[in-house]
Amino acid sequence: MNKKIILSSFASLLFLSQAANAEFKVGNIGALSFTAGVQSAYISKGVDQNSDRPAYNAAIDFVAPTSIVDFYAGYSKISATGNNYSFEDARYAGLRKNLGPVTLDASLVETLKKGDGRNNNNNDVDFTYKLTFAPAKAPYTIGLVYTVNDTDGAKGSVTTNKDIGAEYQEINASYNFGFATAVVAYGENKNDVEVKSLKLTKSIFNVDATLTYIDADRKDTLGNSNLNKNREYVTLGVSKTF
Repeated sequence: MNKKIILSSFASLLFLSQAANAEFKVGNIGALSFTAGVQSAYISKGVDQNSDRPAYNAAIDFVAPTSIVDFYAGYSKISATGNNYSFEDARYAGLRKNLGPVTLDASLVETLKKGDGRNNNNNDVDFTYKLTFAPAKAPYTIGLVYTVNDTDGAKGSVTTNKDIGAEYQEINASYNFGFATAVVAYGENKNDVEVKSLKLTKSIFNVDATLTYIDADRKDTLGNSNLNKNREYVTLGVSKTF
């Protein structure tokens, strides 16, 4: 972990927090917001995506609330290292509906891996469905996440003969202690990686700081896996939304 990079970026975001912190209205339709951040490592579903190096990210989001359902869309970019690419672009859109204490969310995310000037065939699309239970004024939430990938994953070992990585499911819960919010989660990338995590988040001068512990275990130890060995990570991230 490069602590100097994280601390320098944190100081920069604190400076930027003195700037205007407001959404940009788009007529009477909705609003735009911008987010910039840095994290000591980029971990997705228990797998390191940037060779144990700090990752920078930026995103633009649009939200259009209606009396029936809220529509949102956005575009993000983050540092990532892989076969013939050095960053990931994501284009996403979704619908969100509040039913009392329950929020339903359905989204589509297309991830494009770029950076070397050549076309890559490892772009994919995730369809994600979320259910969140958050009673009014309660300090806790409970959530379920289910994601299916359009690539159908990859073939596992000959012994298990199961596809890996095509689906991801997660259960999570949060609790606001006042000084910080804690989030615990258990997830599984089908037949591939089992992920347990504990996250602490805190807003400081309108900058969001996140400290995360992640325990990732391989499920398919005899064949292909997105994780080459069991891993534990501790990551620190900061971000600012304008």
